[in-house]
Amino acid sequence: MKAHVSPRQRAERLIAGGRVALAASAFFAVWLDPSEPAKYAAVAYGLLAAYNVYSALIALVAWRRGRLPRRQGLVTHVFDLAFFSSFIFFTAGPSSPFNAYFVFSLVCATLRWRQRGTLWTALAALAAYLVFGLAFAGEPGFELHPFIIRGVYMGVMAVLLANLGAHEQWMRLEMTLLAASEERNRVARDLHDGVLQSLTGIGLRLAAVRRQLDHDPPAAREQLEELQRLIALEQRDLRFYLQDIKPPPLTAAGESPGLAARMAELVRRLELEWGLAVVLRAEGLDEGIPDALTHDLYHIVREALVNAARHGEASRVAVEIARRDGALAIRVADDGHGFPIHGVYTQEELAARYLEPKSLGERVRSLGGRFTVDSRVSGARLEILLPLEGALT
Repeated sequence: MKAHVSPRQRAERLIAGGRVALAASAFFAVWLDPSEPAKYAAVAYGLLAAYNVYSALIALVAWRRGRLPRRQGLVTHVFDLAFFSSFIFFTAGPSSPFNAYFVFSLVCATLRWRQRGTLWTALAALAAYLVFGLAFAGEPGFELHPFIIRGVYMGVMAVLLANLGAHEQWMRLEMTLLAASEERNRVARDLHDGVLQSLTGIGLRLAAVRRQLDHDPPAAREQLEELQRLIALEQRDLRFYLQDIKPPPLTAAGESPGLAARMAELVRRLELEWGLAVVLRAEGLDEGIPDALTHDLYHIVREALVNAARHGEASRVAVEIARRDGALAIRVADDGHGFPIHGVYTQEELAARYLEPKSLGERVRSLGGRFTVDSRVSGARLEILLPLEGALT
């Protein structure tokens, strides 16, 4: 299994690769023009060789180590700035072509610390550049106008990167808020399709048992014991929800069963909770169905059965689940009174008439599926198609 790579690790690996490329390009530039480091040539070559070795070692650490040292980014950032300042000083100062390496530091700061890091790095780089200007002001090759222009370019680049860092930070915040909203919606759907509907069914059964107490106390006690066991199961499922764990029923051995066994258990529980007579026909449920789809499929069937009992007042329901042309086909037919309108309607048509089962519709839509409803006085037939791979076209 591929190990998880954190955003910080990805940034450090990207920076490490860029640092190696930067060091190698400096060697290539010197090879093309050996006369470039005219002043302090031996010192410049020594620094460049040391930086290449350093770059290779840091890249090795970044790509091979699972967890990076806490302050590695700050330490290497300071070292890069110090090296660039030294190398530029020993290669013609403010006129050195290697002044462009300060841009690498700005990019690294943007990747690591966004806007604030970019601005602080820009201040450090511009301060070093100003020192170079003061130190080389009396040299024959020093020109004031090009010096000012290069400084302005560096400042403009810093502002652009800082804005980019701020934009990325806002985008990450928006993505985090969106993910949190989607997670809240998912949990709300699971609670609505699971525990809340079960408690509603149990409440109706309790009302029936209360009426049964007067004329058949033994049967009422038996029903109460069964309902007590169902409540215990719902309490366990609620704990799963709170722990963000999928709520599959557990076998006696404590292992999660397959989807077919879960469906059979679901049917048995809904028969007890809602007094339904359910006939289940399922084919190939334990072969090649993604885990995420099995979780939603469980709740889709549950929602459909509860809707048939609660809103359609059905007493008998037939459920068929089978593979069909790379998709999963679900058919739920009941003997209730159907929807308020009669005829065959697509999901979009029901939504336009504000008759779409909200939770079921959201879940099917999120999976790239679709459904149709055939509603008649004698009952309703719900047909759902869910793609096994990708979205339906």
